[in-house]
Amino acid sequence: MCFADRKDELQYFKETARNSARLDPPAPLNYAILGTWGQGKTSLLYKFRQIVLEELKDDIRCVCIYFPLSPQVCQSWDIFCDSFLRTVKSTMNSTRKIWPKIKVEIEHWEVGMDLGVVSAKRKVNSGTTSLVDALQSLWEKILKPSGTQIAFVLLDDLHYFPIKAEESAYLTLRTTFQELVNRKCNYSLVVTAPSLLFSEIAETAEPVLRFFKRFDLKPFTFDETKEAINVRLKVAGSKLIVDDKVIEQISRKTEGHPYLIMFAMFELLTLTRGFSKIGIDIFEKNWPRIEESFGRSIFAQKFQTASDKERELMIKIAESRKDLVSPSDIRGVRGATELFSRLEKKELLIRHGRGRYRLFHPMFAEFLRKIDMSYNNQS
Repeated sequence: MCFADRKDELQYFKETARNSARLDPPAPLNYAILGTWGQGKTSLLYKFRQIVLEELKDDIRCVCIYFPLSPQVCQSWDIFCDSFLRTVKSTMNSTRKIWPKIKVEIEHWEVGMDLGVVSAKRKVNSGTTSLVDALQSLWEKILKPSGTQIAFVLLDDLHYFPIKAEESAYLTLRTTFQELVNRKCNYSLVVTAPSLLFSEIAETAEPVLRFFKRFDLKPFTFDETKEAINVRLKVAGSKLIVDDKVIEQISRKTEGHPYLIMFAMFELLTLTRGFSKIGIDIFEKNWPRIEESFGRSIFAQKFQTASDKERELMIKIAESRKDLVSPSDIRGVRGATELFSRLEKKELLIRHGRGRYRLFHPMFAEFLRKIDMSYNNQS
C-alpha cells in the first residue's frame, strides 16, 4: 500500500488501539477520520486496519470488519443493519493467531431479515434480534472464545446516512456501540466522513461529536509532500531522482492536497518516462500539459456534478478573484445562499468562518476562469 505521513494520527491510533485491546472491563476509543475531498480519509482507514492486523499482531488479538457505506445501504437503519450483518463473514479479517478458530465458527453464522427486523442467529437457532444483540452474540459465541481482545468496525463514508430523519442514525449508531461496551463486548467504531458532517449534525445529534476521537486531516506540508512522492517512487521500484525544487513547486501548486499531489506526480512520471532525474526546467516544460490533465480528468468531472445555476455561481466566484466570498458578494444570481450551501455539500466550496467561502482549490478556480461559457450551458 502506498501511504505516506500522517505520523501523529498513526502513532496516536497505534497506542490507543493497543490500550483499548487490553482494558477489562472494555472501554475502547472510537475514531472519526474527517477531511475534505482527496485528503486521504479512506487511505488512513486502510492504514489503521493494516496497523492492527499486521503491525500490532504480536501485541493484540483483534478482528476488523470493514464496511463501505452507500446511499442505497443508508436509506434506513434497518437496511443498513441487514446489509452490514449479511457481509460480516466476507468482510471480516483478524490477526493470524485467532483466524483459524474464527473461520470455522463464522461459517455457521447466518443473518437475515424478518418482517423488517434484523435477525442474526446460528443456523441451529431461531428468533429475531437487534444489531446490538447480533453483535453481542457474535462476540460471546465466536470472537471472545477464539481469543479476540477487540473488534474494530470500520465504516467508510458515514455521511450517506440522512441527517434529517425521524430517528437519527448517528445517535442510533452511538447508542449501539455504547450498549455493546455496557454488555462487555469490546467493539471500537472507526468512521470516515467529510469535515462538514460534524457541523451539520451538531444541532440534532451533538452527543455523537463527543463519542469520537477526531482526526481532522490537513493538507501536506513540503516535507510531507516530499515523503509522499518518495514513497510512491519506492513502491513503483523507481530510481528516479526528483529535485527538491520540483517537489516545492508541486507542493505550492497543489497547496499540499494529497490527491492532487499524487495525480501531478503520476502525470509527470508519464511525461518523463526514461528520465533518470527531473529538474525544475523539465517540470516547468511539462506543467502546462499536467494542468490540462487536471482540467480534463478531475475539474471537468467535478464541474459536471453541479447544476446550471451552481456552475454559473462558481464561475462568478472564480472571476471575482477574491480569496473569500459570501453570498452577498455575488450579484445577479437568485438564491445565492442556497446555492452556496449546496455547493458546500458537494465539496466544491469550502467554508472558512461564518458565511465566508472559497472554491475548493485555486487550480479549480483557474479552470473555471478558462472555461468556455458554452460549456457551462451543457447538461
